[in-house]
Amino acid sequence: MQQTLFNALELPRNQREARFLDFHKNNPQVYDLWCFFTTEALNAGRTKIGSRVIAERIRWETNLNYEGREIKFNDHYIPYYARWWMKDNPQHKNLFRTKSVEGE
Repeated sequence: MQQTLFNALELPRNQREARFLDFHKNNPQVYDLWCFFTTEALNAGRTKIGSRVIAERIRWETNLNYEGREIKFNDHYIPYYARWWMKDNPQHKNLFRTKSVEGE
């Protein structure tokens, strides 16, 4: 099994990362949606994707019809999802452009 960012981190590098990890623990379906929508964009021929596009698509979909509830997640989590997805999919390691985060 491929190691995920969530499993690879022993301690959060900063408070935002700690909040992200807590959010993910309580909302694992968000990463599943991230993977689904990113794969959908790749299948449509995209070679670069804005991570905010994926995040807004998740917000749109969960606001409309995800198990009867809206999932709210902080914009600060977006870079962590993008990094995590690229770590899990090294053949697309440059799909999302990322900036450094505190502690990196």
